[in-house]
Amino acid sequence: MKLFAGCLMLVGLAALDPPYDPAPHLAVIAKTGLQGEGSAAAKVARDELAKHGVEVLPQLLVAMDTSNAVAANWYRTIYEEIVARELARDGTKWPVEFFKEYISDAKRVGRPRRLVLGLLDKLEPAFREKWLPTRLDDAEFRYEAVGLALAAGDRALKDKDQSAAKTEFRKAFESARDSTQVTQAAAKLKSLGESADAVQHLGLVTEWWLVGPFDAPQKTGFAKVFEPEGKVDLQAKYLGKDGAEIVWKRHHETDTLGQLDLNKQLGTTREAVGYAYSEFDVAREQAAQVRCGADDNCSVWLNGEKVFGRDQWLNGTRFDRFVTPIQLKAGRNTLLIKVCQGPQHKDPEVPNNWSLQLRLCDEQGRGIEFKPVLP
Repeated sequence: MKLFAGCLMLVGLAALDPPYDPAPHLAVIAKTGLQGEGSAAAKVARDELAKHGVEVLPQLLVAMDTSNAVAANWYRTIYEEIVARELARDGTKWPVEFFKEYISDAKRVGRPRRLVLGLLDKLEPAFREKWLPTRLDDAEFRYEAVGLALAAGDRALKDKDQSAAKTEFRKAFESARDSTQVTQAAAKLKSLGESADAVQHLGLVTEWWLVGPFDAPQKTGFAKVFEPEGKVDLQAKYLGKDGAEIVWKRHHETDTLGQLDLNKQLGTTREAVGYAYSEFDVAREQAAQVRCGADDNCSVWLNGEKVFGRDQWLNGTRFDRFVTPIQLKAGRNTLLIKVCQGPQHKDPEVPNNWSLQLRLCDEQGRGIEFKPVLP
């Protein structure tokens, strides 16, 4: 009788064993780093975590919201193994509501959110269609949401419902940060008699004073200092390439995306440097970004302080090629840009482009409000 009671006690104690806590093993993986740091311990922790079921997914996904790329890769392998195994089984009780809350948190890292959305496609195939249109202010899913708004506007046009089309295209325009989507939405609105300023929306700088070309043999232009870097004097005359006298010239750029062709404005040349100068007012002191691209390269001075420079040639003027955080002061601000032009490409069929594109925006890519005030 005593033996039987002892067995019952053991069974009762086993039933009281606490559920598995993944936190210690997740913490081991969190300590991994480059060059294999902590990988042996991480492998043991990974294998233990992967033995468990969907009950560990919430804590695992929270851990995946990390800037540690090595740890994130370990976590992803666990997630994928558990998900694949549980999808093959019947009756799995997935934490669907947690998944929906997780992917709807725009502050979380994008990649695991996309993994979970892919899983929800299998668990609730209709969810994506309802959810994505709500993500217009979500940096990770904004592009898809804007695309859906554009498509909805096109359908409304096909149905001859101009009011609904205007609403959808306006929604797309205000939310878009991708240059192609911004220009598409703007064109749709303008075709319906609505105003839409893509230049202002993106914060493109299109009002400039230009001077050049200065002589810069081979690839010496990036390091070589010319007079405008010491002082911007819009009345000054300079000694330019081949001994020519050069002066500042006023220019308003009309390109849809503000791309400035210096070959056209300063003369087709090579192995040279040109400068672009602008002044603008902002209502308040604020953090912002300079996003720019140039062919061949550029340096940027804000209010006399160099904030960006990249000694890199044959870049091509790709939209938002370079992103630099800046601090704007309330009132007047100045921009000076140096754009280098290198030697002719070794392939003579490749054109020697000399160009600049620059915009002022917030960290999400929406143009800040500023007023050009060139002297």
